[in-house]
Order: sequence, then structure tokens, then C-alpha cells
Amino acid sequence: MPSNPPTTPINYPITSPHAQQSLPPVISRAIAIRIFVSFAAGYFISYALRSVNAALAPLLAADLDLSAGQLGWLSSAFFLSFTAMQIPLGICLDRFGARRTESLLLVIAACGALVISVGHSLWMVSLGRMLIGIGVAACLMAPYAYFRRSFAANRQAQLAMWMLIAGTTGALLATQPALTLAQWLGWRQFFVLSAVLLACAACAIFLWTGDHDRQSASQIASNQAAGFLSLLTNPLMLRVIPTTIFFSGGFAALQSLWAGPWLTQVLQMTAAEAGEHLFYFNAALLVSYVAMSMISPRLEKRGLTLAKQSLFAFVWFPICLGTMLIWQSQQSWIMWIVLAPGVPAVILMQTQTALAFPRHMAGRVLTTFNLVMFGGAFSIQWGIGLLADLFSAMQYSSRASLTMAFACLVVLQLCSLAWFLMRRDSVSAQQPST
Repeated sequence: MPSNPPTTPINYPITSPHAQQSLPPVISRAIAIRIFVSFAAGYFISYALRSVNAALAPLLAADLDLSAGQLGWLSSAFFLSFTAMQIPLGICLDRFGARRTESLLLVIAACGALVISVGHSLWMVSLGRMLIGIGVAACLMAPYAYFRRSFAANRQAQLAMWMLIAGTTGALLATQPALTLAQWLGWRQFFVLSAVLLACAACAIFLWTGDHDRQSASQIASNQAAGFLSLLTNPLMLRVIPTTIFFSGGFAALQSLWAGPWLTQVLQMTAAEAGEHLFYFNAALLVSYVAMSMISPRLEKRGLTLAKQSLFAFVWFPICLGTMLIWQSQQSWIMWIVLAPGVPAVILMQTQTALAFPRHMAGRVLTTFNLVMFGGAFSIQWGIGLLADLFSAMQYSSRASLTMAFACLVVLQLCSLAWFLMRRDSVSAQQPST
């Protein structure tokens, strides 16, 4: 493979061997652990703040007098700013490295948490939420890009799962523990504490990770041709865009907000009961990520590629969500637990996509994927709220309105799955000769 990327879109198929160029630097085990822990701390906090609105929704709605659509907007404002950051973020990661980029952005996130803590109107709290979205935009992509350039290819899936374990631990604490803490301190003081933790994470990343992923001036210059549009129109990206929007983005929209209202409005649980069951769901996710970090490499060795593992999840998601739509007794909350094992396989599509491109393009490839994913999360999260309000205006109950909004998501997931399967041959046909 040539040392410099071509100026035309790179057409690596989803089943191609990992794109390799130069060997990653040699990093001692102790330094590698320090690097991972620093990045994991930032992602832990960012994932908690991304997901916490699902647990705090009753407090926010009551204090700020929010409708379903306004609540959907408030939560999705995070994804709007998060998504808008992805293109400049990819450039910064490739040019300045992960350490400088993420530590600076986490300071912005800390400022956003402080803005929320003093906000008394929807626009003020939304501004704070958007600043948090900007500030934590690099919390997964920075370590992913760092790992892609600094560690061997056969470690990438496991490192990705370990990062997701850290993030899911944050999501776990953003359920009942976060609600309990917010009820004790007050939700405004909760965000003050979040600002302090974000600032600490910024310091840890800046001081402890180093610049092992920094690229030479020639690599940065040669990478300019691999822009956003050329990556977005790559056959591989075109194949995975719909599933990225409606599966990865759809899951983010549900986990970070709508899982909570589903439990309270559809299954008629109290806020405390919903927080408890969200805790169980995120605990199941954590177990699933741990299990997948051990199982996925073994499956790959047996010929079950990351793409095939993801395909299983693309089938599993609509089955679980469809069952939720039909079975609406309080016991049906267990379907969120049943859904959990499919989530890591969905997320693995991001790792597989990054591995199909050369290492020095990691920042832009990952952030292009992330832009699509969180653009989908923003659209779906706000869209579910708008659809629920629309159906309520048509005189449907809140329970029926949210059910029909969820049903729209399931239909779109099935359509994206059909696209993913139909595009298999067109992507394979693009395989370059080696």
C-alpha cells in the first residue's frame, strides 16, 4: 500500500484486511495503562453527562416546565453541537494530536456544565448543554484515533470495548445514583460537581497521555486530500450510513433520553422505579461490553468478522424494540436487558470502518463516522419528541403517542438494514487490487 493517501475516495471494502502503513510506536505497558486510564476518565464523565437526562428528565421537566418536544430538544441539543464539532475535530486530531485537542475541549465542557447550573430558561440550559456537547466531542474519537496510530491493529477492537466499558460505567452511574445525588444536592449543584470532574479529566489527559500519536508535517500535508466529502461518499461509508444513523444513533437517542419516558409514560413506572430499571439496563450494557471485549477477538479468529458480528445486532435490535411495542406490561422492561447484548456489536461497526482505512487518516475517518452517528442521534432524539407531541395533538394518549414514535424508529431501522444488505456487492466490487 502506498505511503500517501490518494486524492480520490479510498474504496476499502468492509471485509478487506486491515489497512496498514507504518508500525505503531513502542509504548511500555505502564505508560499504555496510564494513557488508557486518562482517556477513559474523560469518556466516563462525558458518557454520564450524555445519558443523565434520561434519569433527570422528571426534575428538569418540572423545574423548567418543559413539554415532550422541549425536553427532546434540550437533550438533543447536546448531539447537535457534538455533531457540528466532528469535521473540525477530525482535522485537529490529525494535526495537533489527541492530548491537546481533548484537554482543551474538556475545559469548554466544564464551562457548559456551569452554565446549566445557573440556567433558569430553556435557552440558557440548552446553551450549556450545547457547550457540553462541543466539549466532550473528542472523548471517544480522540482515544480511538490515538489507539489507531499508537497500538497494533489486532488490539483495536478490544481497546474499543474497554473504552465503551468505561463509558457505560458512566452511563450506569447516570441513572439511579445520579437521580439520588441530584435529589439530595439539587440538579444545579449536580452540574457544578460535573464541571469540577471535567476540569480534572482535562488536566489528566494533558499531563499524562503524551504525544505518541502526533504526525509529521509531511503526513499532515498528505492527508489534506482525504476530506470530509470524499470520505462520506466512499462506498464503504455509503453502505453503513443508514445503519449508523438508525441503529447507533437510535440507540444513543434512546439511552440518553427516551428510555426513561418509555418506562414512566408507557410502562407507568414512577421516576424512582424508572431510574432503578435504567440502572439495571446500563449494568447489563456494562456486562455486555466486558463479555464482547473477550469474545469478539475469538470470534474474529474463527472467521466471524466484526461486520458479521454487527449484522447480528442489526437483526436483534428491531426484534427487541418490536417486542417492546407489543408487550407493554411493567414486566416488559426486561426487553431493555435483552437488547443490551446487541449494543456492543452495533458499535463495533465503527472500529471495523476505521480499520479499513490507513492509520494516518484515523482522525478524519472516525469523526466522519461520528458525525453521521450523532447527527442521527440528534435527529431521532428530537424527532421522537416532535412525533409524540404530534400524536398527542391528534388526541392520542401519551402512552400511545410515544409507542407510535418508537414504531417509526423500528420501521426506519428495518429499511436501513435492507440497504446494508443490498449494498454488499457494490462495496465488494470496489476492492482495490493489492
